[in-house]
Amino acid sequence: MRSYKLPYSSHFTSAVEGSCPLTESASLRRFQEGRVDNIRSATPEALAFVKSMTDERATYTDAEKMKRLMDAINAQTNNTVAAITGMAIDNHLLGLLKIAKELNMEKPEIFCDETYLASNQFILSTSQVPTTVEMFCCYGPVVPNGYGACYNPQSDHIIFCVSSFWENTETSSAVFVKVLNDGLVEIRDLCNRSSATATKLADVSQGASKPHKSGK
Repeated sequence: MRSYKLPYSSHFTSAVEGSCPLTESASLRRFQEGRVDNIRSATPEALAFVKSMTDERATYTDAEKMKRLMDAINAQTNNTVAAITGMAIDNHLLGLLKIAKELNMEKPEIFCDETYLASNQFILSTSQVPTTVEMFCCYGPVVPNGYGACYNPQSDHIIFCVSSFWENTETSSAVFVKVLNDGLVEIRDLCNRSSATATKLADVSQGASKPHKSGK
């Protein structure tokens, strides 16, 4: 990923977006008493990239897939910046809900809406814990049918810890890890092919620009 200058967080979310919707924690330590907010990673750009990689009915070139991958990464990066600078939505909505409760108001309709309730069922909760130490951190899912996925990026590999509840028949950490691994491998192969193609085109272009010696 470093060779292609891809952010670990965005690369990870692009790889797992195909397995289930996800959110990633965003640190608010720059604010006094700040804790975390949510980076909502289920973007239209991420969906478009996943479709280009998994839709067997459509044929996408590697260039088109790379374009969609970069779009997904840029969207994730923008959402991350917005979240860590206090521009995400979840803490603001939670604050409004708490204020309504303190004022003994009837719960506002938005907090009873099915869309709002569904949007807070985070099937996958992720968090990046970057450290140079060879270690892993872990935590449990935030919903019964969900997953927890903590990851620690190293110089040449990533340490993952995936969790799910034993008693839930809808989830399987083993299956999730396989999907994650397959997704990362497919993205790696896509980047390798695209890099090789770009190198060949550069070599051809450079060769064409060189002056030819006269045979006389």
